[in-house]
Amino acid sequence: MSIPSLQVAFITGRSMPGNLALSPEQQAFLEQVTPPGALPVYANFPWESGQAGWQPTGLLRASLNNAREYLNARKPEFTRRYQPVAQALLESAEHTVLLAGSCGLALFNQLALPPPFLGRVSVFAWGPVAHQRPDCRHLLVQGRQDLISRLWLRDVDACIRSGHMGYLSHPELVPLCRNFIAPLICQE
Repeated sequence: MSIPSLQVAFITGRSMPGNLALSPEQQAFLEQVTPPGALPVYANFPWESGQAGWQPTGLLRASLNNAREYLNARKPEFTRRYQPVAQALLESAEHTVLLAGSCGLALFNQLALPPPFLGRVSVFAWGPVAHQRPDCRHLLVQGRQDLISRLWLRDVDACIRSGHMGYLSHPELVPLCRNFIAPLICQE
């Protein structure tokens, strides 16, 4: 049985721990950027299926949950627990594009993937909250009004007119992501 040549998945902080379902906005974005023939992954990090449906979470609660996840990711237990999960996801396709919103880039960096796996992944990050760029192919997008992301990273690849919460609905994000994915399609 052959594996798909390309898959696209989300890695973001979880606004509601235990709920890996994508929001309607995330699902719509995933469907807009996943090219024909590629496999969309309809679960957020750590990509477990069979979860309950998405449920809205208040902004304050979501912010606290994301901050907690960011801080917990800095502990060695995070890498030990989730590195094998990430490696299994990456082994399930020839190449994986990870859509990393906000602290998703920090979560990805904390996975500390070995070099062979870094060659199989590309990270498209918006509103990045992380201390450094990833060690793989990537594109970092930041909103000009995103003061949260600007506290963490100032060196980004593209800027759009967005605050920290408005990226997925911003009209410039889909074309930026499609252009980032396009060279991966041409390799087939």
